[in-house]
Amino acid sequence: MIHPGIIFAVAVVVFLVSAFPLRWPLPVAFLIAAVVAALLAGFGVPIRHLVEGGFGFFNLVLLLFAGTFFGQVMRQSGAADAAADGLERLAGHRVWLLLTLVGALLFATGMFVGIAGIAVLATGVFAVPALQRAGLSAHQTAAFIAVLATFGMVAPPMNISAMVLADGVNMPYSNVARALLALSLPPALFSVWYFARRLPARVPAAETMARSWPASAAGLLPLAVVIGFWVAVRLFPETIPDPSSALVLVVGALVAVPSMKREGWRKVFRNSCSGVPLFLAAVLITVGVVVQIMTLTGIRGWLVIQAMSLASPWIYPSLFVSLPLFGGVLTSIGSSGVLGIPLAFAFIHQEMILNVAALSAVASLAEFIPPTAIAAALASFVVGGTSIGKVFRAALIPMLVMGGLAVLMLIFAAQISQFLT
Repeated sequence: MIHPGIIFAVAVVVFLVSAFPLRWPLPVAFLIAAVVAALLAGFGVPIRHLVEGGFGFFNLVLLLFAGTFFGQVMRQSGAADAAADGLERLAGHRVWLLLTLVGALLFATGMFVGIAGIAVLATGVFAVPALQRAGLSAHQTAAFIAVLATFGMVAPPMNISAMVLADGVNMPYSNVARALLALSLPPALFSVWYFARRLPARVPAAETMARSWPASAAGLLPLAVVIGFWVAVRLFPETIPDPSSALVLVVGALVAVPSMKREGWRKVFRNSCSGVPLFLAAVLITVGVVVQIMTLTGIRGWLVIQAMSLASPWIYPSLFVSLPLFGGVLTSIGSSGVLGIPLAFAFIHQEMILNVAALSAVASLAEFIPPTAIAAALASFVVGGTSIGKVFRAALIPMLVMGGLAVLMLIFAAQISQFLT
């Protein structure tokens, strides 16, 4: 039996060679690396595990397509532009207030869906015209959308990474709201200031809207239906059944159907089922395969042992690097399950609620790390295409602020636990 560390190293090399010098698509590179790892471990080509792993992130794939469908319907029906008019009216043409309102929508959507990429798809189409009117460039607009959606994902009540961590350490997912808000809300407010600080005080007069108030308000109706249902489900879980976020997004899109033109449907289905959404769906499926094979071959257990054996103070820089880097491959949720759980046990001497909250925040940085970079990639898609590298650089300071807060929470857990738990 080859040592899992050696198998892991060989699989990484195979993936890097396949993805970069050979320039094969990422899903193909993931699949080849997984098969090579299984062969080295003596399992041959484990078809059952490959198929089973492919369904590991199937719920996220459904959300991805449903969110894209919702966003495309909003764009093609004109609801996105109408909503931007409504937001601008509410802001009184003041740029800082406009960015605050847009940021609040992105943050709230991330809070209730728990996945940054879906928040980007659902709310990003409303945000793009408003932010561009305010004076943000394409890559700054994408960065703002991705950052606020990611911070919303970290916030309660639906932080899925924190749920995965809590389940892994046998901790009830409760009493985490204060810690998660402390990690997500201050960076969100900082981000609004950070992106607005160099913009003009008011939206340029040439960009003001011509729609009436009722037409502008109607543009926000589909998003209001979606967020309203999510809020109702969280407030009354025993009364209102949750039909899944994917179905909620589809129903929300149907609200805008009366204003859709016939020729718009072709663009909706073409953009929803091809290009970036289809590519990311393939990536998520093959990432599920990789996670399954890591468990089968013992790589996951070996990584757990290595993570738990880290000593202070080296554990702090290592988690700040390892969680986002692994999350760039496994997604932030996958990284939380593979590395986050053993890292949480490494801090078992202190309040576990703070460990779970802080590690989920660090893992969320993976939303900007290639090759998946889900939030950044989808924000770039929503904007209309811009370099993910530019999006990463524009989002770097706000993300470092949240990552720094998370590390400080771990370091000073003993001093602050009485205030946050």
